[in-house]
Amino acid sequence: MMTTSASINKLFSIRNQYGKGKVLEKLQLLSNISIKNIKSNKAVQTLYAALLFMQAYPDNKKVHKQAGDKLQLLTAYIHEHEDLQYKLYNTGITGTTMCAGFGFEMVKWLRKTHPASVRFNSFENDEIHIQPFVSVVMNKAESEIFQDGNASWKEWLMRVKPEEGILDQLIAIFDSSDIRPEVKDEIWNAIGINIEIDFVTHCRLPQSMTKIFYHRSLIRKEKKNEPLPKPVQVTLTDTAAEQVISCSRMILLSHLREIDPISFTAAKLISCYHLSRGITIVLMGMVPERRHPIDSYMGYMVFKNGLPVAYAGSWILFNSGRIGLNVFPHYRGGETRFIFEQVLQLHARVYNLKRFTVDPYQIGKDNHDGIHSGAFWIYYQAGFRPIEKKQQQMAETEAAKISMSKKYRSSPAVLKTLANSRLELVLQKNATRFDATDMSRAYAGILIKKHRGNRQLSEKGAVKKLAGILKIKNYQDHNMHFVLKSWCVLLLCKEKELVQNSSLKKTLKTLFDLKATGSEESYMATLQKAHDLRKLVEELIKIYAIELRQ
Repeated sequence: MMTTSASINKLFSIRNQYGKGKVLEKLQLLSNISIKNIKSNKAVQTLYAALLFMQAYPDNKKVHKQAGDKLQLLTAYIHEHEDLQYKLYNTGITGTTMCAGFGFEMVKWLRKTHPASVRFNSFENDEIHIQPFVSVVMNKAESEIFQDGNASWKEWLMRVKPEEGILDQLIAIFDSSDIRPEVKDEIWNAIGINIEIDFVTHCRLPQSMTKIFYHRSLIRKEKKNEPLPKPVQVTLTDTAAEQVISCSRMILLSHLREIDPISFTAAKLISCYHLSRGITIVLMGMVPERRHPIDSYMGYMVFKNGLPVAYAGSWILFNSGRIGLNVFPHYRGGETRFIFEQVLQLHARVYNLKRFTVDPYQIGKDNHDGIHSGAFWIYYQAGFRPIEKKQQQMAETEAAKISMSKKYRSSPAVLKTLANSRLELVLQKNATRFDATDMSRAYAGILIKKHRGNRQLSEKGAVKKLAGILKIKNYQDHNMHFVLKSWCVLLLCKEKELVQNSSLKKTLKTLFDLKATGSEESYMATLQKAHDLRKLVEELIKIYAIELRQ
């Protein structure tokens, strides 16, 4: 009979293999594994990964139940053994604790929703270096006390409200500050606040939102000429939406990750879709004060049988979107390609997109995980191709080698070279062929060529001037001012054309209202119909966009 360690390793090795024989083998191994006989943290992590995978990709009802039961036993075992918890510190496994620094809004949310599981751990900086950051966020009248050499910021805070810990006091100070959110984030990060999080429950969708799909096999290859099933939108109650958001945030935190659309979303800004094979995709937008002023930064989380298996964001401008896919490590070896096809289909359908691009980072540029996972080929198999000619030719050569030998694998050096080009997937020829980074390059060109690099000169009176042209009266409003300031240099470069085009002026006013206070989805839809604006932006990019690469 195999040892517990050997049984765990075997179970992990066959977790993504199917057929009657494999079902019986999995059940036998699950029965043989005695939780109390697990001795090493490596064995715990391997078993945890195998059980999660079999929950997401179960062969049948019996395998799903036994894997779930064993997962509960494993979690309880970890909870009962402090020595094991210590060994598993910072793994993110349910029943363990993690210590790290996270964004202000995320920490504030954690303290509000999980007060018993979140606490202050340490500062990364010396307390003497933290005081200037606290002073700039705090009300000036109060921070003057720090000019007294006998009063340190920490001592003062504990005197003001000794019943509250230092973490809650700092949260209160930052929360009351009127500093722009993104600046506040940077100051919070500069302080370097580490917190501890106890992960006490598994991250999964509510049972009411989950219908288990059982697998006879995994989809490894594209099904030619076979359309994907139509997504079914699910209406969520506010309670269910909050559960989805909580699950999405906690799974990211357990992997030491955050992305803005999930950190800065709200119940009314998410939409949920059921697709085939137990897949649910939740799309998330950001609250107005956190939105990008030009493109639309949207997030998504993919659930498989209720478990969060993948996530990423998309940056949408007109009918083109930059996108990526990040599969959590426990679920690699599953239906990654099929999941990504579903993600692309849903984005194309919901947001009416005609082109997708992938940034070099997603496929491995300055990203070891992207190289290690061979991310390039996930996108290549989904139809993406390198934009740069050198990488196009290399990809074709490598693809031919792979087709000739199933054992062939592209070397890390090759994958690093392939990662030096953006990828694109063009669905329709009339797709937008630029994005916000191209508009940024045009902005730089305008700044240099028309204003001699003088930012003050380029922006002086520009917001008020553009607001006047567009008849926007609330231009001093926080969100509206931010949007106008981001667009003004670009649009005023074509001031004459703008003044003479009443239709374009009306469209821009509508767009800015939507971006500042309205619906991000409506902004995207309106932008796609703004043909005059698209033409104007294309002209600006053609004339002014500068090449920043060396």
